[in-house]
Amino acid sequence: MSRKKRIVVVGAGITGASIAWHLAHLEFEVTIVEQDMPASGATGSAFGWLTGVVKDDAPDVLLRRAAIADWHRLEEKIPELQINWSGSLKYGEAYGFFMKDESLLHNAEIAQLEPALVNPPKQARYAVKDGAIDAPEATRILVDKACEKGAVLQTQTTVSGFCMTKGKVTGVLTSRGKLDADCVVLTCGTGIPALTERTGSPVPILPSPAILLRFAVPQRVVRTLISGDDIEVRHASNGDLLAAEDYPAGGNVRETAVSAQLAVSSRLAGAESAVIIKYSVGERPVPQDGYPVLGFTDESKCIYVASMHPAVTCAATIGRLVSEELRDGQNDEISQHYRPSRFI
Repeated sequence: MSRKKRIVVVGAGITGASIAWHLAHLEFEVTIVEQDMPASGATGSAFGWLTGVVKDDAPDVLLRRAAIADWHRLEEKIPELQINWSGSLKYGEAYGFFMKDESLLHNAEIAQLEPALVNPPKQARYAVKDGAIDAPEATRILVDKACEKGAVLQTQTTVSGFCMTKGKVTGVLTSRGKLDADCVVLTCGTGIPALTERTGSPVPILPSPAILLRFAVPQRVVRTLISGDDIEVRHASNGDLLAAEDYPAGGNVRETAVSAQLAVSSRLAGAESAVIIKYSVGERPVPQDGYPVLGFTDESKCIYVASMHPAVTCAATIGRLVSEELRDGQNDEISQHYRPSRFI
């Protein structure tokens, strides 16, 4: 019998967790290496919006159009994911273009859908197929399920470089020692550039910070996921109200958190007494040119990079596509625009 192909996945965010789960189900020998704990990076501060609504010319259009179906497929196999398919309601200048899979709602319809929304806008776009997921919990579930299929998780382990034999990568150097691999999959977000530079094929991934806030509210005040030019909120499974905010230019996160609290309490009836439980900043990994990065960086196909934003939305699709490519050697469903060779 031939030996199982050994894959080391570097990074246990939601992208790495999805890839590891898919690979484990394809009978690969999988080891996940994480410098901290699963979902401790950008995934831990992700808003968790799952949406397939996207412009035709968007860099991630091919992945986003497949994302919802892939999450439904994954949820059928893993019901514990508990995705909330509530739909999303969008309004404001950023949502001035009506797109496929959306319905245009007017003031009275908006008020009926979201009765707690104070002074609802004249118009809004409703995407009934959209959903939301607890990204950190989903990551932990995917890692656990991968381990049930034989994957091995190494936490508190850093990767410092690659093992080379006759010019070919044969594993990674970690804080625990050498780890042999037939292929190394880099899903470690903003840690990707430092590792790929060591191979002479750098992949530029830039940090894009964003803020996630969690509020305690006396009752559920929104039914969908609301994304407007004043608030972006949804409920967590335990009833807490989550809010997403852009990182402030001046860097004053506390000031942004206070402003978000005021916006939530004034825009949502029933949330007047909203109290901040916590807030965190996530360094979202964004490829330099805005396009997803999926593919091998070397001719021997020993190093694979998987990174994009929004990672949570597309994680189920990325897991499927990458695992199929590692099984078959090539996946024509992955656009050439996404290949890391564009940076060489």
